[in-house]
This record gives sequence, structure tokens and C-alpha cells, in this order.
Amino acid sequence: MFVLGLLTCIALRAFSAQAEVAKTFDECSVFFHNAIEPEGMDQNAKKICQRLEDENKITSKFFYPTSHSSFFGSYATLYSVPHRIPLYSAYTLDSSCSDTTGRTNKWYLEPQISEPNSTIDYMVPENQNIQDTYKGNQAISSDYRDTGYDRGQLNPNSFQCDEDRTAAFTLTNAAPLDVRFNRIQWKNWESTLKSFLTKKLNSDFAVAYIVTGTVPDANKRIPRRDKPEDSNRVTVPSHIWTAVCYEHHDDDESFSFGYIGENLPGGKVNLMSVSQMNIQLNQLYKLSNIKIFVDDCFEDNNKLNKVKKAFQKVISLPATPDVQNTYDALQTVRTNGENVVLTDMSVKFTFDSLSSYLTMAEELQVSTERVCLITNYGQESIECQLVPKKRKIAADGSPCLRISDSGYSCRCYTGGETKPCCSTPCLYKDNLQSYRCSSGQTEIACSPLYSLITYKGERCKDNHPCGKYGEDYYWCYKISGSWDYCSPPLWRSKAINGQSCRRDNACAKYGSGYRWCYTDDDTKHKCCTSDDCYSTVSGKTCKSNHPCGKHGEKYLWCHTTDGSWDYCCTSCV
Repeated sequence: MFVLGLLTCIALRAFSAQAEVAKTFDECSVFFHNAIEPEGMDQNAKKICQRLEDENKITSKFFYPTSHSSFFGSYATLYSVPHRIPLYSAYTLDSSCSDTTGRTNKWYLEPQISEPNSTIDYMVPENQNIQDTYKGNQAISSDYRDTGYDRGQLNPNSFQCDEDRTAAFTLTNAAPLDVRFNRIQWKNWESTLKSFLTKKLNSDFAVAYIVTGTVPDANKRIPRRDKPEDSNRVTVPSHIWTAVCYEHHDDDESFSFGYIGENLPGGKVNLMSVSQMNIQLNQLYKLSNIKIFVDDCFEDNNKLNKVKKAFQKVISLPATPDVQNTYDALQTVRTNGENVVLTDMSVKFTFDSLSSYLTMAEELQVSTERVCLITNYGQESIECQLVPKKRKIAADGSPCLRISDSGYSCRCYTGGETKPCCSTPCLYKDNLQSYRCSSGQTEIACSPLYSLITYKGERCKDNHPCGKYGEDYYWCYKISGSWDYCSPPLWRSKAINGQSCRRDNACAKYGSGYRWCYTDDDTKHKCCTSDDCYSTVSGKTCKSNHPCGKHGEKYLWCHTTDGSWDYCCTSCV
């Protein structure tokens, strides 16, 4: 049982990202079930209460204190200096937070990790001078550059909002996660967890205590650099895990569970009880006394089965009754051991959201020889058809007569000219706001396979899906003859009024002199190709100290890096 508390605090310092390195978690024990931290972890690791303060702003924060805890902070982190990664972060889910806030490129470092006697008890924004000063005991962003690993947040910023979301962008909360695993499998599980807990928290008098941690791999470190002092600085985890303690005011409604994932491309994620997780973590850490929650938090196998149903979409693929009947028939043939071979199969998927389609589409690009081309944009769903991935195409989608991939470069011979081709999957890069692949050892722009529908809803030829084909826009030849523009795969594009572009009409010029799109209310607007804080309608970049906002006007705008100004689409101030 617990008591709902209300903390009203008045912050009196200038706005600064705060994090206190201490001997105990007393000041942020509110983030632990029963105010007790996980047992059996590295006793030499640093304990950090991550927090933000904001001058002249009175903030009210609902939280669930226990009789043993006092509250101060956004979350708690146990940080390993030798590995330069967190061993875990403990946090709670703010169910009121949305996913619409723009992303940030600003990350923070912790002075007291590198200089224990420092009087600076707050995080500092990362820059070159700070990196040189503090990188001795902690990771810096350049450690992750060109490694194939993301700065994977243990406390996901999407689970928080406002200053708590900003506090998640510290490198003491990040560990190297394989870029494919992080953006596909782990992201899918994070999204499912957030959706599951949000629905329950919105109807229950409860709190969800979450701990996400890493299992350091002693034999794998990044980065690989020419200078020895810049190489092998950060340990790559072999696994990442999350444990959840859902504490309801009625103990009969409380429950717990966890899941562990392999930090590999296509790595599997397995859901289990907390006691099973303790056993597996002890095996992985080669220890014997790890215990995430002191009492395993109301563990019950019947309740775990209910959790498994909520996670069914990420555990196994749901199907319509007709498809399930066909699958059962195939299983019958297989189990009877008949001498039969399945020679043909046509597969179509229906997704209830754009985000779920994108997650699957990227996973197919990375892990299989198939792609799912969009065949219909419904009002509440997206349909796609599973087709073989074309092997002989240039990076811009053009067909090749032959391909030469030497390991240093990939070349496509079309018969009339030579074009670069992709040696790796064509994936979207947030920092470049475009699709990229490796052509041998060089990163190049590319055109992904994604759709068989024009922006007007007409069907493309099956052998000519939407692509660039040497142009600076996406297009295809239609079944009906001639050609037309396609909606580009810029799924985060936004209109100038701050609304998202319609899913079948992403931001593009479509033959006009400016970028535009329709929003869900069928109105046409100028637009930005990304929902970040620094993109403008003309493709310019906002100054780093002047992100997109109204800035006293009735419209969104910013000062741009070329010395002028421009309209933008995402309010970030």
C-alpha cells in the first residue's frame, strides 16, 4: 500500500540541468519500489540523482512517496566509470506525456563523475572544451560517431515530458545500443510498454516503478579510432533489460514483469517474471545476489499471463481468422511429415498506425530479403504487400544490368551509365534528415523501397515502385500510363500551422515552387520535412540559440544560420 502525495516546489536557481553524485540514493529513492534500490550491483558504481531546476517557476509534481523516501529529481542512475555506461536507471512513467515533442541534439555531461571534488553539482551542456575536460571518466557523443551504435537511453525521453524529458538527454543515461536493435526491436517494446502502462495508469490509482539496465560485455568496446587514447573507451552491453513493478493502492491489482533483449541486429527480446529475470541476470553478470525488487513486487503467474496478452503483438504476429485458418492448415501439413513443398505465398499486412508500419518496414530492410510496399492509405490503417527485395538496383532505385561490389565501393551498370549502389540497407538518419546507405566504405544518399501508390492515390507499376530514379523527388510509372509524383517517405513532416502532414501527402513540392502538404482537415499549407526544432519551410536551418517558436509573433519562425529568418513548423520554446 502507499499514499498519494503532492509535492509543490519552488525552484530558485537559474535553469540548469542538475545531477547530484552521492553515496546513497536517499534524495531520489522515490523512484524505487519500497524506496529500496536493486541489490547485488557493482558497489563501486556512482549513484546519481538526475534532476532539473528552473528559476522563477513554481512547479507541481504528483508523485508517490513512501515512508522511507524524500523526493528530489527526475530519475536515479547507477553509473559505471570503468565501462563509461550506466548499469541502470530507475524512473516512473508520466502517463500525461505525449510523443509529439520535437527531438533535441543537446546532450549533457556530469562534472562530478570526472571531478569528484567539483562544486558544480549540475550537468553541463556538451561542447568541445567540456568533452576534453570530462571524457576521462565518462562517455562523450563523439565516442558513438560512425560506430553503428546509438546513444540508447535507459530512461526513455518519451516516457517523460517537460524538464524531465530534457534530463533524459545525459550521457550518464545512455549506453551503446546497436542501431538496428535500438530503432526496431527495443523501440517496439518500449512503445508497447508505454501504451500498456499509460492505459492502466489513466484508470488506476497506482504508480509504475521501472528499472532499465545493461549487461556490460567485457570483450566489446567502442569506438575504433586511429589514436589509441580515443579508442575502446565505452563498453557495449551484451543485453539490455527492463523490470516493471506496478504498485496499485489495492495489492490484489499490483503485479510485476520484465524483459531482456540481446543487443544485436534483430536481437530477440523475451518477457518473463521478475524472479526469472533475477536468475538470468545473475547468470549474465556471473553473480549470485542480484535482485531488482526487494520482494519481486507482487509476482503472480496468472497476472504475468495477462501481461503477455498485452504484449502479444511484439511476441507473435496477430492474424485475421481466414489467415489463421490457412496458417493452421500449413502447420497440419508440416506436422504430418508429408513430402510436400510450399511453392508460392502472397502476404499482405494491415497496420493500425504509421509508427507500427515504419517499425516493421525498417526491420524488414535490415533483417530480411523482403520489403512491404504500401498499397493503400486508409483513414485509420495502412496496407502493404510483402515482395522480394530487388537485388539489382542503384541507390536511386534505377534497375541495373549488373552490380560490382568490391567492398570499397558498389557500382551499378544500367547499360547507359554507371551509378552508385548500396552495400547496406537504405535507412533514415535523423541527424541528416535523409536516407543513407553505405556504398562500400562511403556513405551515400539513397532511395528506399516503400510504396506502390502515387500522392493522388493511383497505383504504380509493380516493377516501378516509388523512388527517385535520378531525380530530386519521388515518382513512379503508373499502371494507367504516364507518371506522377509519390508522397516521399518523410513521415515526420509538419505543416506551418504545427499540424502533422497527412500520411499519404508528406511534405514535398509536387511540381510547384515550394514545399506543401495537406493536413488531416484537408487544408493545404507550406510545410517542413521534419518535426525537429531547427527545420524551416525553405529547407534552411534555425540558429542553435533560436529554435522554432512564435517569438512574440502569431506564427512560427526562427533566425536562420544564413543571417535571415524563415517560417518553421514545430514550437520548441
